[in-house]
Amino acid sequence: MGTTLSKKSTFPLSTKKKELVFDVITFVFIMLFVYTAASKSMAFDRFTKVLGKSPLLGHFNILLAYLIPITELILSGLLLINKTKRTGLFFSLLLMIVFTVYLVYMVNSGSTLPCLCGGVISSLSWTQHIFFNMIFIALAVFGLRLYKK
Repeated sequence: MGTTLSKKSTFPLSTKKKELVFDVITFVFIMLFVYTAASKSMAFDRFTKVLGKSPLLGHFNILLAYLIPITELILSGLLLINKTKRTGLFFSLLLMIVFTVYLVYMVNSGSTLPCLCGGVISSLSWTQHIFFNMIFIALAVFGLRLYKK
Protein backbone atom coordinates (compact mmCIF):
# COMPACT_ATOMS: atom_id res chain seq x y z
CA MET A 1 0.00 0.00 0.00
CA GLY A 2 2.65 2.45 -1.03
CA THR A 3 0.33 4.91 -2.73
CA THR A 4 0.78 8.58 -2.00
CA LEU A 5 -2.40 10.21 -0.80
CA SER A 6 -2.87 13.82 0.15
CA LYS A 7 -3.85 14.65 3.70
CA LYS A 8 -5.95 17.57 2.41
CA SER A 9 -9.00 16.01 0.88
CA THR A 10 -12.73 16.38 0.67
CA PHE A 11 -13.04 12.88 2.12
CA PRO A 12 -12.83 12.71 5.92
CA LEU A 13 -10.74 9.52 5.97
CA SER A 14 -7.32 8.90 7.43
CA THR A 15 -4.45 8.42 5.00
CA LYS A 16 -4.34 4.70 5.80
CA LYS A 17 -8.06 4.31 5.10
CA LYS A 18 -7.73 6.24 1.84
CA GLU A 19 -4.89 3.95 0.80
CA LEU A 20 -6.98 0.91 1.66
CA VAL A 21 -10.03 2.17 -0.26
CA PHE A 22 -7.82 3.07 -3.25
CA ASP A 23 -6.21 -0.38 -3.20
CA VAL A 24 -9.59 -2.10 -2.97
CA ILE A 25 -10.84 -0.11 -5.97
CA THR A 26 -7.77 -1.02 -8.01
CA PHE A 27 -8.14 -4.67 -6.96
CA VAL A 28 -11.78 -4.71 -8.11
CA PHE A 29 -10.70 -3.37 -11.51
CA ILE A 30 -7.93 -5.97 -11.73
CA MET A 31 -10.43 -8.74 -11.02
CA LEU A 32 -12.87 -7.36 -13.59
CA PHE A 33 -10.27 -6.99 -16.33
CA VAL A 34 -8.52 -10.32 -15.73
CA TYR A 35 -11.88 -12.11 -15.61
CA THR A 36 -13.22 -10.52 -18.79
CA ALA A 37 -9.91 -10.90 -20.66
CA ALA A 38 -9.78 -14.58 -19.73
CA SER A 39 -13.42 -15.11 -20.72
CA LYS A 40 -12.89 -13.43 -24.09
CA SER A 41 -9.70 -15.40 -24.71
CA MET A 42 -11.30 -18.74 -23.84
CA ALA A 43 -14.16 -18.04 -26.26
CA PHE A 44 -11.98 -16.24 -28.79
CA ASP A 45 -13.72 -17.56 -31.93
CA ARG A 46 -17.17 -16.63 -30.62
CA PHE A 47 -15.89 -13.25 -29.44
CA THR A 48 -14.40 -12.53 -32.88
CA LYS A 49 -17.59 -13.59 -34.70
CA VAL A 50 -19.88 -11.49 -32.51
CA LEU A 51 -17.58 -8.49 -32.93
CA GLY A 52 -17.80 -9.06 -36.68
CA LYS A 53 -21.59 -8.70 -36.54
CA SER A 54 -21.44 -5.39 -34.71
CA PRO A 55 -22.67 -2.52 -36.89
CA LEU A 56 -20.05 -0.22 -35.40
CA LEU A 57 -17.06 -2.53 -34.92
CA GLY A 58 -17.53 -5.23 -37.55
CA HIS A 59 -14.72 -4.20 -39.87
CA PHE A 60 -12.19 -4.25 -37.01
CA ASN A 61 -13.32 -7.50 -35.36
CA ILE A 62 -10.05 -9.42 -35.59
CA LEU A 63 -7.92 -6.49 -34.43
CA LEU A 64 -10.30 -5.73 -31.55
CA ALA A 65 -10.56 -9.40 -30.56
CA TYR A 66 -6.85 -9.28 -29.77
CA LEU A 67 -6.59 -5.67 -28.65
CA ILE A 68 -9.37 -5.61 -26.03
CA PRO A 69 -8.15 -8.52 -23.84
CA ILE A 70 -4.53 -7.39 -24.19
CA THR A 71 -5.52 -3.86 -23.11
CA GLU A 72 -7.43 -5.25 -20.13
CA LEU A 73 -4.39 -7.29 -19.06
CA ILE A 74 -2.01 -4.34 -19.51
CA LEU A 75 -4.30 -2.19 -17.37
CA SER A 76 -4.36 -4.94 -14.74
CA GLY A 77 -0.57 -4.90 -14.71
CA LEU A 78 -0.50 -1.13 -14.30
CA LEU A 79 -2.95 -1.42 -11.41
CA LEU A 80 -0.69 -3.93 -9.65
CA ILE A 81 2.35 -1.66 -9.51
CA ASN A 82 2.28 1.13 -6.93
CA LYS A 83 4.04 3.63 -9.20
CA THR A 84 1.54 3.09 -12.03
CA LYS A 85 -1.71 2.55 -10.10
CA ARG A 86 -3.00 6.07 -10.69
CA THR A 87 -2.18 5.90 -14.41
CA GLY A 88 -3.79 2.46 -14.60
CA LEU A 89 -6.91 3.70 -12.87
CA PHE A 90 -7.10 6.73 -15.17
CA PHE A 91 -6.89 4.54 -18.29
CA SER A 92 -9.35 2.09 -16.72
CA LEU A 93 -11.77 4.98 -16.38
CA LEU A 94 -11.25 5.88 -20.05
CA LEU A 95 -11.78 2.29 -21.13
CA MET A 96 -14.98 2.00 -19.09
CA ILE A 97 -16.26 5.24 -20.63
CA VAL A 98 -15.51 3.92 -24.14
CA PHE A 99 -17.26 0.62 -23.34
CA THR A 100 -20.24 2.51 -21.93
CA VAL A 101 -20.52 4.78 -24.97
CA TYR A 102 -20.49 1.63 -27.13
CA LEU A 103 -23.24 0.09 -24.98
CA VAL A 104 -25.39 3.21 -25.25
CA TYR A 105 -24.91 3.09 -29.01
CA MET A 106 -25.96 -0.57 -29.06
CA VAL A 107 -29.09 0.16 -27.02
CA ASN A 108 -30.02 3.08 -29.27
CA SER A 109 -29.33 1.10 -32.45
CA GLY A 110 -31.75 -1.62 -31.37
CA SER A 111 -29.06 -4.27 -31.73
CA THR A 112 -29.79 -7.73 -30.40
CA LEU A 113 -26.18 -8.90 -30.34
CA PRO A 114 -25.04 -10.62 -27.16
CA CYS A 115 -22.66 -8.93 -24.73
CA LEU A 116 -19.01 -9.53 -25.55
CA CYS A 117 -17.64 -9.26 -22.02
CA GLY A 118 -17.58 -12.94 -21.28
CA GLY A 119 -18.64 -15.09 -18.39
CA VAL A 120 -21.38 -14.06 -15.98
CA ILE A 121 -21.27 -10.43 -17.14
CA SER A 122 -22.52 -11.58 -20.55
CA SER A 123 -25.84 -12.50 -18.98
CA LEU A 124 -26.62 -8.83 -18.28
CA SER A 125 -28.96 -6.96 -20.60
CA TRP A 126 -27.49 -3.97 -22.44
CA THR A 127 -29.24 -1.61 -20.00
CA GLN A 128 -28.05 -3.56 -16.96
CA HIS A 129 -24.56 -3.53 -18.42
CA ILE A 130 -24.66 0.26 -18.73
CA PHE A 131 -25.53 0.55 -15.04
CA PHE A 132 -22.79 -1.98 -14.19
CA ASN A 133 -20.28 0.15 -16.12
CA MET A 134 -21.53 3.33 -14.47
CA ILE A 135 -20.71 1.80 -11.08
CA PHE A 136 -17.16 1.12 -12.26
CA ILE A 137 -16.87 4.63 -13.71
CA ALA A 138 -17.96 6.04 -10.33
CA LEU A 139 -15.44 3.80 -8.53
CA ALA A 140 -12.64 5.00 -10.82
CA VAL A 141 -13.56 8.66 -10.34
CA PHE A 142 -13.76 8.18 -6.56
CA GLY A 143 -10.39 6.38 -6.53
CA LEU A 144 -8.75 9.10 -8.60
CA ARG A 145 -10.15 11.78 -6.29
CA LEU A 146 -8.72 9.92 -3.29
CA TYR A 147 -5.32 9.67 -4.88
CA LYS A 148 -3.42 12.94 -4.93
CA LYS A 149 0.27 13.42 -5.66
